[in-house]
Amino acid sequence: MEKARRKELAYDYAHSHRPMGVYRIVNTKNDKSFVGSSLNLEGVWNKHKFMLDINSHDNKSLMADWVEYGEEAFRFEILEQIKPEEDFVASVSELAKYRKQLPELESKWMDQLSPYGDRGYHKPKQK
Repeated sequence: MEKARRKELAYDYAHSHRPMGVYRIVNTKNDKSFVGSSLNLEGVWNKHKFMLDINSHDNKSLMADWVEYGEEAFRFEILEQIKPEEDFVASVSELAKYRKQLPELESKWMDQLSPYGDRGYHKPKQK
C-alpha cells in the first residue's frame, strides 16, 4: 500500500466515530453482570479480556469467575449507545461532551439491572 493511502486511512480512523455508551459483561453460567460505560465500546471489551486473561482485573469477583468458568462463559452486550451529532469530529472537546453523558446513562442501567450481590459483580450501593 502506498504511503499516501496509509496516511489517509490513518487520518480517517483517528477522526472517525467509535461506538460509545453503556455495556455489560454477562456470565452465562450464573447470570451475574458487570456494567460499565466507555467512549470506545469496541476497545473496552478487549481491555477487560486482556486484564482478565493476565489475572489482573480490578474486580476480584469477576476475575474469580473468569478463572473458574473461562472466557466462553461470558458475553459482551451493548446496552445503550450515545448517538454522535452529525458533524462529529473525534476531538478532545467533542469527546468531553459525550464523556459527561456516560455517568448518567450508566447509573440508569445500574438502577435498572441492579448488578449487585448475587446478581452482579458490583458492591451494593451505600445508603
